[in-house]
Amino acid sequence: MSTTLLVLFSLTVAGFFLFALCSNLIYWYETLNTPDARIPSPRPGLVVCLRMYFACLGGYFLCVGLFPFAPFIRRKPGRAAKGEKAGLPPVILVHGLNNNAAVWLYIARRLEKAGYRVSTFSYSSFFVPLEKIMEGLDAHVRLVRDAADGRRPLFVCHSLGGLLVRRWLMAEGNSARCGGLVTLSTPHQGSKMAALAPGRTGQSIRPTASLILELRAAEARMRDEGAGLLRTALASPTDEAVLPSVGLVPPLPPDGGWKLRITPRTGHFTMLFWPGVGDMLLEELASCQARPEEG
Repeated sequence: MSTTLLVLFSLTVAGFFLFALCSNLIYWYETLNTPDARIPSPRPGLVVCLRMYFACLGGYFLCVGLFPFAPFIRRKPGRAAKGEKAGLPPVILVHGLNNNAAVWLYIARRLEKAGYRVSTFSYSSFFVPLEKIMEGLDAHVRLVRDAADGRRPLFVCHSLGGLLVRRWLMAEGNSARCGGLVTLSTPHQGSKMAALAPGRTGQSIRPTASLILELRAAEARMRDEGAGLLRTALASPTDEAVLPSVGLVPPLPPDGGWKLRITPRTGHFTMLFWPGVGDMLLEELASCQARPEEG
């Protein structure tokens, strides 16, 4: 390895350590000053802080390390899973900001072992406008339904992916095309950390951004149109990327028909690889299946 590459690699690693430290410091500042009983953050202490810091780092390195392997991890619509169980609805995985299908390595395998047919919807959050992403998501849903004989898919979304699917559900008739939605670490009320995100899509996650305001304004209508649609938000009490933590709280009854479940203490990205979170996800997907298919 040349000296230049070694220096770049060292700076990159140091940058991850520094960013994790800064995000954790901001987390403690926000949670101590604006606590929310619905997201019961732990009391600060040496063990808790260190555990959270290294879990955060582990999530970063896992996502970055897996990023180049997306072509091998991506699941295309219509691809049958080994051991797929007849009658189970298809599942669409939607990743978050600045990620790709590689982040679903663990969860996709868990779902396929449970008998689900899984596909991953990928998009670029750097240069592609939001409307183009919506068009791509709609086309993906059509392909999945065609391959599954019209069965409504279940959505599993991480971070920004949950907001994208919520916006897709706003379009007329889309609630009837969805079998259920489970979000992981989605900033339903926005996140102040998005102010540091590059690109227009990243900036759209700020609490006062147009996407968040648009979703908030649509909740009254979605409550009626999405009646019976099961929607669950899985949120970690130590999520360092959605700040303040109240941003993780979805529109709860009577405003939107959502359920909030608190996961074990994991980081924003670590959640994607945490067995306990995988168990909770499978439970929620099983609940979604109770919704009858419409003709």
